[in-house]
Amino acid sequence: MRQLLKASISFGLIGCLVLSPIEFVPVTNLTVQAKSASTTVTAERVTTEYSKVYASRSKKAKVILPLTFGTTVYQNATSGSWTKITYKGRTGWVPSATLMPSLISTEYLVDRTTDLYATWSTKGKQVATVRSWSRVVKTGEYGKWSRVRVGGKTGWLPTSYLRAPYSNNRIARTVYGSHTYGVDTQAEYDAVYKRVKAEFNAKYDSAEFGFDEYVYRVLNGERGNSDPNSPEYMALDNSFLLDAEDALTPYFNGAMSLKTYEKIYRTNIFLRHIHSKYKSTDVVGDKNLKSAYDVLFRGKNDCDSLEQVKSLIYDLAGIDNVIIGDGVTHAALLFNVDEGWMGSSYKAYDKKDVDYTNANNIYISYTQTGHKIAY
Repeated sequence: MRQLLKASISFGLIGCLVLSPIEFVPVTNLTVQAKSASTTVTAERVTTEYSKVYASRSKKAKVILPLTFGTTVYQNATSGSWTKITYKGRTGWVPSATLMPSLISTEYLVDRTTDLYATWSTKGKQVATVRSWSRVVKTGEYGKWSRVRVGGKTGWLPTSYLRAPYSNNRIARTVYGSHTYGVDTQAEYDAVYKRVKAEFNAKYDSAEFGFDEYVYRVLNGERGNSDPNSPEYMALDNSFLLDAEDALTPYFNGAMSLKTYEKIYRTNIFLRHIHSKYKSTDVVGDKNLKSAYDVLFRGKNDCDSLEQVKSLIYDLAGIDNVIIGDGVTHAALLFNVDEGWMGSSYKAYDKKDVDYTNANNIYISYTQTGHKIAY
């Protein structure tokens, strides 16, 4: 009972925050007219090592020009183990093994501060330093490394440092501003909303999610015996009273009014009901988990997917909210009530708290109005 009451007013879940990767499709039929070249090329390629462009299909042939690692060239034709390419208007042959397909340029987030290298090794020359949560454009990959472009510079960093930013482009219809609950498609959004809304309409206002008798007893002035040496201390009735008193701390210490506390209490008990009805398994390290759909329909969860379910329930209860995290280990929901923005501390945020939150967290679910937290 004590753990249930404590959990009923818990506003943050600590766990693994992971953003799902985007799959890339190699360019296979791209038609590009190379500058100053008379040949229409058919595919973009990237060099995988330092190489040379030869006048013919032999390393004994005349060298036209050298190519550095990670250079983008255009493939004209292939013959045996050789590929004819065009680079800056000049055409020649290179060993096919030194080329890889280019990737469709796609934006990513870098989840930690790291150096950008001229090659796919930390022994390579440092091109630049990329700060945590910078946006980069991924243009190639080799092994466990990705080639990215940021701030006019191109270099390589470990692929594991990249996280795909959330995109709501495929969600054309939402009920609460920019809240999409982490889903990938409109069909997923509609399914999630319909399931939770139906349950909310049927049960949210029922007595089972309101204060129980022990909360009312404490509110009426009764207190449990907190002396561990007292024979009464271990009695079940006394334990429930102590639990209720502990759970009411946000109200007793003035952090929120009884009206606010009762609403948050009811909303979180209803949330527990949803998780009990639609059971899901804790999963660690699955980069594909991120949405309320994962919890409610796939039966899997991690911290941010659970918070997405919580966000929907808070929306239905009329409590504006936002999910924030550090991008790696933590996701938590902040909510806005009469006392202001609050989190797990149950203390209303002052302007300094709000400014710090806006500046130091990555937002994976914006407020209903689609803006950052406003003080």
